Amino acid sequence: MNFIETLQSFVLGLPEAVQFLGVALAAMVPFVENYGAVVIGSVAGIPIWVVVLMAIAGNLAVVALITLISGSTRDAIMARKHDNTELPVADSPSTARVRKLFDRYGIPGVTLLGMLFVPTHLIAATLVSFGLSRAGVLVWQAIAITLYAGVTGVLMYGVAGVVGA
Repeated sequence: MNFIETLQSFVLGLPEAVQFLGVALAAMVPFVENYGAVVIGSVAGIPIWVVVLMAIAGNLAVVALITLISGSTRDAIMARKHDNTELPVADSPSTARVRKLFDRYGIPGVTLLGMLFVPTHLIAATLVSFGLSRAGVLVWQAIAITLYAGVTGVLMYGVAGVVGA
């Protein structure tokens, strides 16, 4: 049984009245994200509009938590570096690549395009580590999460119509 089937079994194993909470929990998992949770909830037979809303809520809740924790961690590290007046540490190659993309596309571009390649959790933490506004990162994360969940919901609605579900 693969990971997605395990999540589907988890959601289907819950009482019908709280299956939507299983969708929100699935949306909190990196790489499953909001779009994976929409598929899982749709296959479980939960109404599409409920699935989309719960996937957005679950994914956004964990991203907001990660953003706040990352921001606080960055603040503490920067305060410690300022006190010690240490030399700045060079960015890793992957951080340098994200920084280059950020310099080119800004928060909207990295957030909207990045979701195709890496989890929203990592995008949010990385952008905040650059010293960007937590509010700005959260706003664009909310827009991207809503957009991706909405598009996936429309696609699943279409698939359900085609297969007669």
